[in-house]
Amino acid sequence: MQDQPHPRPEPMYPVKLTHENVCAIFRGAADFTVRQLRTGSKGQRVWLYAIDGLVSSSELSRFVAEPLLHASGELDGASAAELTVPNATAVPVPDMDTLARLLVNGFCVALFGEDDAVAFEVKSGDKRGVSEPQVETTIKGAKDAFTETIRTNTSLVRRHLRSPELRLEEQVVGRRSLTNVTVCSLAGITDRELVDAVSRRLQTVDVDGLLTPAAVEEYLTGSRKTAFPLLLYTERADRFAWGLLAGRVGVLVDGLPLGYLLPCTLTDLMQSPEDQGGNYVVSSAVRLLRMGSLAAALLLPGMFAAVCLYHQEMIPAALLRAIEESRQAVPLSTGAEVLLLLVAFELLQEAGLHLPQNLGQAVSIIGGLVVGTAAVEANFISPASLIVVAAAGICNFTLPQRDLADALRIWRFWIALGGVAAGLAGVTLMLLLLLVHLGDLTSLGRSYLDPADRGAAAAVRSRLVTEKWRNRTLHPGNVRNQR
Repeated sequence: MQDQPHPRPEPMYPVKLTHENVCAIFRGAADFTVRQLRTGSKGQRVWLYAIDGLVSSSELSRFVAEPLLHASGELDGASAAELTVPNATAVPVPDMDTLARLLVNGFCVALFGEDDAVAFEVKSGDKRGVSEPQVETTIKGAKDAFTETIRTNTSLVRRHLRSPELRLEEQVVGRRSLTNVTVCSLAGITDRELVDAVSRRLQTVDVDGLLTPAAVEEYLTGSRKTAFPLLLYTERADRFAWGLLAGRVGVLVDGLPLGYLLPCTLTDLMQSPEDQGGNYVVSSAVRLLRMGSLAAALLLPGMFAAVCLYHQEMIPAALLRAIEESRQAVPLSTGAEVLLLLVAFELLQEAGLHLPQNLGQAVSIIGGLVVGTAAVEANFISPASLIVVAAAGICNFTLPQRDLADALRIWRFWIALGGVAAGLAGVTLMLLLLLVHLGDLTSLGRSYLDPADRGAAAAVRSRLVTEKWRNRTLHPGNVRNQR
């Protein structure tokens, strides 16, 4: 199996550009349309090809077919594009690969003879309009979010960054999907080495389809063996523009309503779009609260299990007496309770996410209130363990990035296992392993713990009027942000 060649050769269609070959390529495609025209005084035959649903029939008729029908002299591809067809975009078609690629991207192709064709852009306007962000909602921020159409997304970025220095470099990735990918940067600010590194990674992607966010993220980051995200994604055009201004490289993928920013660090993942929209004092306080929530979500179950099982002397007497009284009729140990509740919490969370919204809310209410209360009243679990695991889950929901929260959910389970197995020594060992793992991670050559490992006070947001310099770790071409 390893010796077999890739399922698609290069070039895709090594045949001449003729009507018979075009029809052979799209044979069996019900949306492939062909029209024969007679033009000029001698009735020159012109073939017109298009994909129904990707083109606008009215624009195709008005701006392509009608001018060709009323042409007086003999035409070829060059004269039709320059003198006859009043279309805004005309692209020469030198080979069959180019013809196929343009057809599936909303162009119509006029074939005037063997190896003589030109394509005109008549894309359909059927697409999802710009709407408000669904996940990264803010009170004061902009209300435009990315869509599944890459050209709409680039226009949104242009509206936020009306700069001629904005560079949009397009590539086609995926042998079968032919997905359009745009690498975004700001000339004079973004380090060119970062842009070239992202472009090289995209060029080395040799896969049939680049359709899912996971595929994009794994190929861009090198598919490191880690649960932590190594790039920042956002559905907000304004946050994407802020990332470009900071010196990061942006990536837009056709078909995904997301924008990716590289490189990123753990500190970047802890920042919310709301931080830039609010008062810096309030934003700093919220950031500190978010940092505390991260620590609680990660350590609380493991610390509780370790203290209750091995270090009861660390618990105040009144609290220890209350915990012991609540556990008198409970058949399970504290460690088994914590691990069982963590698994139950994850199952309940996944059920709520994958069910329809109304049904998911009902499942969350039934699972969290009815089943949880019944389990406590039946002395199956203790109230203290339920409160600790629920508090850790609530703290996990405060994190702004879902991928980061999912990674912490995995490590929270391992830390809890360490606490159950070896007490605080096990918690400490797992925490050290986590820090070593994070220290080994890099995002496009940048340390994952930077700037935390440089001693910078990244947990608070300074006043915008004092942020005169860009982050030097990104090696921006212009380090000064303002006067």
